Amino acid sequence: MEEILNNLFVGELLYTTANGTQYLFIERSNDFGVTYSINQNQKTLPLNTINAALEAFNTGEEINAQWYINYNQNEYNTRPCNLSVLRVLLNRI
Repeated sequence: MEEILNNLFVGELLYTTANGTQYLFIERSNDFGVTYSINQNQKTLPLNTINAALEAFNTGEEINAQWYINYNQNEYNTRPCNLSVLRVLLNRI
């Protein structure tokens, strides 16, 4: 996963919603997670969330809304868009 994160480039398209909203990579965050933009608003996907999702994914768990709620409901409530970015990153493995 670290290699995938290190190979992201500024402006890289991470995800496009059904209505055409683009999630664009900005930089690695202070905790080495991912900072991305949605309509020029910055969002952060923490590295600990990425690592927890990777661990769950590697054991066969589906990374979905229920997983995210169980992992960290507050983060899910404040940044549900992170789930789409998590799925994109995991699909690059």
